[in-house]
Formats: sequence, C-alpha cells, structure tokens
Amino acid sequence: MICACIGVAALAGVSASAQTVAYKTTLFMSETFPAFHGKLHSPNGFCEDGRRVKLFKQRFGEDKMLGKDRTADNGHWKVAVEKNLSSGVYYAKAPAYGSASLGIQCKPDMSRIAVVD
Repeated sequence: MICACIGVAALAGVSASAQTVAYKTTLFMSETFPAFHGKLHSPNGFCEDGRRVKLFKQRFGEDKMLGKDRTADNGHWKVAVEKNLSSGVYYAKAPAYGSASLGIQCKPDMSRIAVVD
C-alpha cells in the first residue's frame, strides 16, 4: 500500500511539471499540375514528419476532400488528382498534431488557395 501511494505521488509530480509547447505550422502548396504538392514547415522537426495533409475543393456547403498524404521527414507532400481537373478553388489543410508525452503541440494550418480556370 505504501509503495502504491509513492508511485502515484511521483507520477502526479511528473505530469504536473510537464508543459506542452505549441509550435506554428506553415503549409505551402504549389500549383504545378498534374499533382498538388508542397511543403509543411515548422520550427520543430517533430511537427514536419508524418503530418497528414488533406486537399480540398471549395463547394457550396461542405468542401470536397480530393485526397490526402503524409509528409516525408523533410515536410514534403503530394496529392495526385485526376487528369480532367475541373475549374474551381483548391486548398490544402494540415490538422493539429502532437504528443502529450513529449509535450509538443503542432498547430493546424491551411495553404493559400489555388484557382484553376
């Protein structure tokens, strides 16, 4: 019983002193076809590697997700689209990401829009 209480007190002390740090994310998207691609940048490398990036087309109502990718260890990503790309407004999003055990939170971001005529 004494050992269990000591373990809980020690664990509570570790979690109370742990602080989460939020890092900015910047999502860049190139407009070069036939694929949308770009780079995700952050001052913390953890926030660049393996992040999900989703490509959307704006529509009335809910926007349509066209595809997704995970970033490489250098932050690069690519989503291939069909050959007959319709005109419209496209953008990419990187949702929030993080690790409570590492105390890292990566903020979400949205790329600039790309207009296809």
